[in-house]
This record gives sequence, C-alpha cells and structure tokens, in this order.
Amino acid sequence: MYRLVPVGPESGATPSVRAELASMRDARVWLVLAGCAIVCGSSLAAYSFISPLLTENTGLAASVVPLVLVAYGVGAFIGSNLGGHFGAHRPYPALFISAGMTFLMLAALSLFSRYAVVTVALIFLLGLFGMATNPILIGKAVGYAGHAPTLASALSTSAFNLGTAVGSWIAGYALESALGATGPVLVGTGIAALYFVPLTILMLKDRLDA
Repeated sequence: MYRLVPVGPESGATPSVRAELASMRDARVWLVLAGCAIVCGSSLAAYSFISPLLTENTGLAASVVPLVLVAYGVGAFIGSNLGGHFGAHRPYPALFISAGMTFLMLAALSLFSRYAVVTVALIFLLGLFGMATNPILIGKAVGYAGHAPTLASALSTSAFNLGTAVGSWIAGYALESALGATGPVLVGTGIAALYFVPLTILMLKDRLDA
C-alpha cells in the first residue's frame, strides 16, 4: 500500500461535518450503500453457516472445514485485487459480472452441495466473485461524495457489516427450518438477486447525468 498509493497534498480542504453530511444528499451514494449491504448479505449469509453445509450435505469431516475456508479466503483475496483493477477502468461490467456470478455460484451451491469437489470449487469462486465488488463500491461511494468523502467511505464499511448481520440473521432462521444446511445458501441466493436493482438504477442514473 505504501508503494502503490500516491502521496497526497500537504494541504487540503478543512474537514467539515456539514460538508460530509451534504455529500450524502446524492442519491447515488445511497444506491451504492444499498449495493454494499446486499453484496455482503448474500455471500456471507451462506459463508456464515458454511460449516454445517460442508459436514451435513457434503459429508466432509469437521477437520477439513478450515482448509475449505482457506480456499474461500484465497478466492476473496484474488477477487478483491482483480475487482479493484478492472473496476478502475470498467466499473459497471465488473460489477454486473461479479453480481451475476455470485448469484450463480450460490444457486449452484444450493443444488450441488452433495459433491465435495464441486462444493469446494464453488466456495472458492464465491469468495472470488463475492468480494470482487467491494473495492469498486467503496470507490464509487467516495467518488460520488466529492470533496467530503470520509462519511461515505465509513458508511460503505458499515453497510457491508449491516448486510452481513441481517443476511446471517435470516440465514440462521433458514438453518433451523426444514431446509436445514441448504437454507442459508438459498437465503444468500435470494438476497443476491436483489443486488441488480440498485446496481441497474445506479448505472441508469449515471448515464442520464452524463
């Protein structure tokens, strides 16, 4: 980070609470925040309860679960870097591809979780695509906020956490239902489908403003 981030100017605008609040008037910031909540709510609703899915549906030993979590983490690491790279040049294609693939990975996971190799591959890809949108969304929130981006940046992270909390809460009820270990993945799939709503509105609004 020290090597890649450019040196900022020694002097800049004086921080202002009023300016930060004013930056939140742009509806696009709130659309981005909705996207932040949904994207984490979808993938992490499934990930939060991935252990019962692996042990009950897939039939893996509990000792293997940490290794599968490593696969998810590697995918998330790669996805975050690739998302930031491609999102800097073509944000909407990157966002829509990641959103679509996250939905497909979750849907496939709910159907094929009985097969160990397929399940591990899908969890890796879920980390890859599920986390690829995060740096793009934060960058967009900061960009729309203009010269007072601190609050928008902070709220982006808060929205990620809010989505994770709500998605996992709903998924917990699904886990206790007749759906069993597949329930959280189905919840994540449903939430992932909602992601296209704020994303499409945001893209159309950008085009109209342009």
